[in-house]
Amino acid sequence: MSLSIRTLEAIDASRIEAHLLRLDPIDRSLRFAAGVVTDETIRRYVAGIRFGTDAVLAMVDEAGAVVAFAHGCVYSVGKRARVEVAFSVDAERRGKGLGTALMAEARRFAESIGAHSVLGMCLARNAPMRQIFANAGMSMTREDDEVHACCQLASRPHDDATRQSALR
Repeated sequence: MSLSIRTLEAIDASRIEAHLLRLDPIDRSLRFAAGVVTDETIRRYVAGIRFGTDAVLAMVDEAGAVVAFAHGCVYSVGKRARVEVAFSVDAERRGKGLGTALMAEARRFAESIGAHSVLGMCLARNAPMRQIFANAGMSMTREDDEVHACCQLASRPHDDATRQSALR
């Protein structure tokens, strides 16, 4: 079966939460670049997703469960929009290009809102995430136990209304 990428809405929050809660403690630590990530931390995170502003992308199986998830948080530095992305994929679905496909879609989203760059961060030991960054052509720098990735996007003129609505 082929999985397609969908944009999720607030009504899908419980499916995102279920996906993230399925991650084991090590995968939670890698996904959130943190030590212990509790169920409550995940619930607060999902409650804080800005549906309709951020890129909220997923691959959903035939039963409707989220099996791969990407969140591209939109923020601005001065007048320039940036999108910071984070990913997770169910353990049994890894190594099949789902994260790379989600990254490509997150980049398309960033381009569509006129963002200046796509950014990512992971723990240095998170080899799969570093590979996704490399596949996306992102430059990477290491700072202690973190890897910071960046891809500058081509500047294109966008109307201010589109750009400003993306930053709200």
